[in-house]
Amino acid sequence: MHRHHPRRRTIPAAALLLAAAASGCGSDSSAPPTPATILPAGGANQAAPAGRPLPAPIVAQVVDEKGTPIPGVSVDWSAQGDSRLYPANTITDTEGKVSARWVLGGQAGPNRASVGTRGLEPATFVALGESVEDVPIGVVRTIHPPTYERSGQVVHPDYVRTTGAGFGYPDHLALTPYPYGEARFENPSIFVAEGRPDEWTPEQGVANPIARPSTGYLSDPDILFDPSSGELRLYYRQAERDNVILLTRSTDGISWSAPVEVLRRPSHQVVSPAVVRRGPEDWLMWSVNAGAAGCGADATTVELRRSTDGLVWSEPEPVVLEADGLFPWHLDVQWIPSRQEYWAVFNSKLPQTCTTPLVSIATSPDGVTWRMAAKPVITKGRIPELQDIVYRTTLAYDPAMDVITFWYSGARYEGGRYVWSAAVERRLRAEVFAPAAGLRLKEGVYAPAPAPLEEWP
Repeated sequence: MHRHHPRRRTIPAAALLLAAAASGCGSDSSAPPTPATILPAGGANQAAPAGRPLPAPIVAQVVDEKGTPIPGVSVDWSAQGDSRLYPANTITDTEGKVSARWVLGGQAGPNRASVGTRGLEPATFVALGESVEDVPIGVVRTIHPPTYERSGQVVHPDYVRTTGAGFGYPDHLALTPYPYGEARFENPSIFVAEGRPDEWTPEQGVANPIARPSTGYLSDPDILFDPSSGELRLYYRQAERDNVILLTRSTDGISWSAPVEVLRRPSHQVVSPAVVRRGPEDWLMWSVNAGAAGCGADATTVELRRSTDGLVWSEPEPVVLEADGLFPWHLDVQWIPSRQEYWAVFNSKLPQTCTTPLVSIATSPDGVTWRMAAKPVITKGRIPELQDIVYRTTLAYDPAMDVITFWYSGARYEGGRYVWSAAVERRLRAEVFAPAAGLRLKEGVYAPAPAPLEEWP
C-alpha cells in the first residue's frame, strides 16, 4: 500500500541567518551588566573625635554605564594609617550598595578610606579626626569677647594670623562693639586667642578701642598682615557725609599708629573694604557701592581697586558677585594659597531692606570673575542669637585639616531692638562647597526645593 507523506517545506538560507542573528541578540540581552563606576553614596565628609567611630556608616554604590545599580559585585575596603574599617558587606546588595563603619585614627587630622572593585577607580572618602580642644565640626558656638563698653555685643569680625617675633599671639580678631545697634560705640577693637577659635580676649597692654571717630561713626574693620614690614594693617570706614577709609598699623598688635586716610568717596559708595596683599606691590581692595540709599538701595555693586602700596588706590572696576536676587552688603575676601584662588564670604540683602538673611561664599582665580557656591554658608535662625539677621562674616582655612573656620555676626530682635552677637563654626571644605542637595531660595530663606535643580527657572 502506497502511503502519502506530507511535503517538506524548504527554509531559505537567508531566513536561517536572520533567525540565528535574532537568537544571538537574545543571548546578549541576558548577559550580566558590567560595572562601570563605584561612587560614594553616603557618609562622606563626617567628623568625630580622633580614635572614635564616625556617627554614620560610609556607603558606596556600584552602577553600570546607565547608572543602574548592580548587585552581587565583590569589593575591597581600604583605610590609610591606623584608622579601621568594619564592613557590613563586601558584596553589593540589591541596590548595588556596600557600607562600613569607620573608626578614625588616633591623631587629629584628615583620615582617608576607599572601596574598589577590579578594573574600576575606587570610591574615596575623607573624614576629620578632631582633637578634644577643637570646636566640634558643624556646631555654631557663640563667642563673648569682653568689649570696652561692657555690652559684649559685637559685629564685623575679621580674622588674621601673624608670623614673626614681634607678636605675642598669632591669631587676631578685629570686631566692633554694637550694643543694641548704637553706632557711637562701633569702634574697632582687637582681640587675641591662644589656639581656640571660640575664646577671644584683649591682649595685655592693648587699649580698646584702637580708634575713635573724629566725626560721624566708625565701622567695617578689615585686618591683614604684611610680612614685608612685619606689621598688622587695619583698614576701617569712617561714615559721615563721605565714606572715608582709614588705615592704622602695628608691629606688635598692642600699639597702633595714628590713622591715615587712604580713600574717600560719597556715602555709601565704599562699604566694608576687604583688602588682600598678594605681594609687596600687589594690593587689592574689594568694597560695596550702595549709592546714596545705603542698605535701603534696590541693589548694590561690588568694586575692585588696586594699589602698589596699600595706600594709593586706583579707580574701581566692577565685579559681579550676586545670586538669587540678593545683593552683597558686607564682605571679606582672602587669598587661599593652597587652593590658588580667592574666597569671598558675604552677607546679602533683599532690595530696599537693611536686614540680611544669609551669608554666601564664592571663589575666583583672579578676583574679578566669581563662582558662587551652590548653597549658603549660614542662614538666619541657625541659632537663637542669629535669629533675625546674619551679618559680616570672616574665615580662616586650614589646608592640613581641610577645614574652614567661620566667624559670624548677626542679631535677634528682642524687646523692640536688635541684640548683636558673634559666633564661630568649623566646617569641612568639601561640605561647604558641596552641591545644594535640593535647596532653593524663597523669600530670603533656603528651603527644600519642590523640583530637581535642573528644572529651576
